[in-house]
Amino acid sequence: MHLDHDSYSTVACTHAEMSRTMVTADGSGFVRKKSVSYDWKKKVGTYLPDSHSTLISSILFVPFPSERNFEATTTRSMAWFSSAVSSGAPLVFVNIQTEQIVSSSPSWKEMSWLKQQSPKHSSTVELLQAIRLWFLPGIAEVPLVLAPEEGERRFGMDIERTEEGFICISSVFKGSAADRAGLRNLCSDASKTGHLVIISRLQGKGVLPSEVPSDGRIVCCDHTSIQEKLAAAIEEMVEVHLHIMRWPDQRPSSTNVGPAILVPPAEIDGSTLGHKLGAKSSHLTM
Repeated sequence: MHLDHDSYSTVACTHAEMSRTMVTADGSGFVRKKSVSYDWKKKVGTYLPDSHSTLISSILFVPFPSERNFEATTTRSMAWFSSAVSSGAPLVFVNIQTEQIVSSSPSWKEMSWLKQQSPKHSSTVELLQAIRLWFLPGIAEVPLVLAPEEGERRFGMDIERTEEGFICISSVFKGSAADRAGLRNLCSDASKTGHLVIISRLQGKGVLPSEVPSDGRIVCCDHTSIQEKLAAAIEEMVEVHLHIMRWPDQRPSSTNVGPAILVPPAEIDGSTLGHKLGAKSSHLTM
C-alpha cells in the first residue's frame, strides 16, 4: 500500500477524530464517574519479579518482499513459535496481531525538512503489514543471584543460543557460583521434562529475541555483550542477577516470593518435545 505524505496525514487525522468520537460516546453512557487512587509503585515492586519486568514479551515479524498478504507472515511467525516450544523453550502463547509499520526513505524527520523547503515535495510512504506475536516467557520468571566467592574466576556455566535466538544454560559446574544459585538442579530438572533453562533477563534487562526483519535474520541478544557483562562482574566480584523462564511443574524456588504465577491454558507435554538445541551460533563458558 502506498500513500504520499499528504494522504498519510489525512488518514491519521481521520483515525484520531474517530478515536475522540468513540471516547466521547463511551463517556456519555455513564451519569457519574469516580477516580480512585492506586499505589502503582507498591504494586510494581510487589507483584512483578523485577521492577523492569513486563511479565509479557513480543517479537515482530516484518513481511518478506515475496509475502503479499499477512497470512504468509502469520504462518512464518507460528512456525518460529512452534519450533521454539519443540526445542524446549517454555513459552506460553498469548496473542497475535497485525501491526502497520512504515517502510520509507527518507525518514519522517527528513520528510518534514523537505516539506518545509519545498511545499510541493511529495514522498512515497510504504505501509507494511507486520505480525507481532505476544508470549509469556514461561509461566513465571524466576529470579536467581550468582554470587562469586574469593578466588573464583568464572561463574561456572555454559551458555548457548538456540536457532530461534534464545539464550539458555546448557550445563553448570559443581561447586560454582551458578551451582550455589540453584542452576545445576534446574538444568537437571529441565532435562527430565524436556525443557531448556532459558535466561529471560540479565541484570534486569531482557535478552529475548525481539524482531525478524524482512531479510529473515533474527534480532537477538549478542553473546559478546553477555560475555562482557559476566567478565566485568567476576572481575569486580559483584553479584549477577538472572531471571529464568519457569516451565510447568517446575519445583518452586523457596526464595521466589511475591510475583504472581501465570498459569498457561494447557501444560506442555514433555514427551512430545523434539530436538533440544538446534545449530548454535556460539558457545560460552562462564
